[in-house]
Amino acid sequence: MMTPQPPPPPTYALPASKRKKPAEMQLMCGWIGCQEICGGEWNLNTHIAQHLEEYARQVAQEDPEVEQIHCCSWNSCDYQTLCLEEFERHSYYHGYYMHLLLQGKLECDLHPEIPACTAPPRQAEKLPHLGQNFLCGWTDCEREFVSIVEFQDHIVKHALFEYDIQKTPDDERPKTQCNWTMCHKQMGNKYRLIEHISTHSNKKQVACFHCGELFRTKTTLFDHLRRQPENNTNSFQCAQCFKFFATKKLLKSHVVRHVNCYKCTMCDMTCSSAGSLTTHIRYRHLKDKPLKCSECDTRCVRESDLAKHVQIVHSKTVHQCEHPDCEYSVRTYTQMRRHFLEVHGNNPILYACHCCERFFKSGKSLSAHLIKKHGFRLPSGHKRFTYRVDENGFYRLETTRIESLEVTQQILSPQLEDDGPKPVVGTCFEIVDPTNGEYERIIVSNDPNEAQLVGEVVISLPSLSEDL
Repeated sequence: MMTPQPPPPPTYALPASKRKKPAEMQLMCGWIGCQEICGGEWNLNTHIAQHLEEYARQVAQEDPEVEQIHCCSWNSCDYQTLCLEEFERHSYYHGYYMHLLLQGKLECDLHPEIPACTAPPRQAEKLPHLGQNFLCGWTDCEREFVSIVEFQDHIVKHALFEYDIQKTPDDERPKTQCNWTMCHKQMGNKYRLIEHISTHSNKKQVACFHCGELFRTKTTLFDHLRRQPENNTNSFQCAQCFKFFATKKLLKSHVVRHVNCYKCTMCDMTCSSAGSLTTHIRYRHLKDKPLKCSECDTRCVRESDLAKHVQIVHSKTVHQCEHPDCEYSVRTYTQMRRHFLEVHGNNPILYACHCCERFFKSGKSLSAHLIKKHGFRLPSGHKRFTYRVDENGFYRLETTRIESLEVTQQILSPQLEDDGPKPVVGTCFEIVDPTNGEYERIIVSNDPNEAQLVGEVVISLPSLSEDL
């Protein structure tokens, strides 16, 4: 009787040097009339280069006086271009895209617990528009590539070389700096640096085999599958906007959008994005209005503002209600939408006071009520109150600002005046630390005589990081 042999040790128990490298994925060339099987995307890329060389020889034999249209030779692709280099760039991307599709299918096969994609299936390969070659942004390197596979391989070599030259004589591993244009971020090891550089090059790791969308990591592919309406379990709800999400991770990613991590240097206004802060500074702190109306002396900051001014003040165009037997007309679409909801949709837009449950038709009216009747003050740095829709469809005062820890520290720090540091009087903050298991609440007031919250409540989150 043969003695049964023990099973081989699991891969994770072996040192990295002893582990088997995953087999190269077998990729079939999609060039019309070719069914060559290539092991891995690099071999497929080399194979496509041979097709392109043959195609270039055929083009060279054509009449140079006749403008040629280069039609994609990949199966089921109707792409056309007059530029030979653009044709080559597009053809190389087909091989790259095929590898991503099969990699995405493999990841889903390895994780059967992930729901299937319910989006409309792809009819053909969803290749992006590639208007120019792939340019390396590494300092002192301006190489261009027609093949995206060669481009991605090239930037990895930059990372590995940078890591090697920054090693110390003692073979220690200091933080390695990214030398991509306008980026000097330091990473802990070469693998993190390679991962970081891929964000500069917009490298994708997988694609959804069903709908064809591209993703940077398999995690984002799984998120794509989970967040679809048919797959969304609605297990996690955002406390700020009441949207539902399938997983806690998706909820955390969403909550970041509500976090104000940008503070104006000229006032205490805080924003959730650099674009919002730019808009705030442009309108509140800069007097320049470069656009002038051609029919009056009104000046505007943006073209959209000028177009809106012309439509409301000077245009004779009106929106006519399309509901039968209704003769209501107005100049703006926003007013027409409100009319339709309130009159014909039986869904009035109402602003509700959270203190006395009085209702108003506009936020301006409710703001005046809150200030006059309830003694509210505008949040520091803000010119108006913010309202959000509650679970019943009413607009209510936004009493919570979620801010990063750095922003909160800036607001609470003493403001410098001509005669030295001087605290801002009259604003009381409630700080909630969500990292504490019991959600400890601490009242911080710049005025020791202030007994209750006035104007705003601030929830401070930990510093934003890549892991959040």
